[in-house]
Amino acid sequence: MKAYKHLVKFSLNRSCTVSVWDGEEWQVKRSCSFKAIIAAIESVEEAELIIRDNQGEKMGWVRVSAFGLGDAETVVDNTITEFMNSWDAAYKPTISLA
Repeated sequence: MKAYKHLVKFSLNRSCTVSVWDGEEWQVKRSCSFKAIIAAIESVEEAELIIRDNQGEKMGWVRVSAFGLGDAETVVDNTITEFMNSWDAAYKPTISLA
C-alpha cells in the first residue's frame, strides 16, 4: 500500500482530521472523508497535509507525492512527532521486501 494512503487511513482510524494544501489552496480542511482527502492529494503532483486530533491539536505535517515514486517513498517529508513515529512503526511492517 502506498504510504500516503496508509497514513490517511491511520489518521482517520484515530479520529484525526486531515487538511490538504495543493500549493495554491486548502482543497479540504479538517476532513474525515478518505475519498475527499485522497482525491485532493491525487489532483496534484505534490501536496502538504496537516493532521489534527479531534481536539484540533496539530499531530503532524507531511509532504506527499502520489505519483512516480515507490509505495514507501510517497511520504516525502514529515515532522517528527510521537504521532508520526507511531504511524511509521505501523507502516514499516506492511512494506513488501519482494
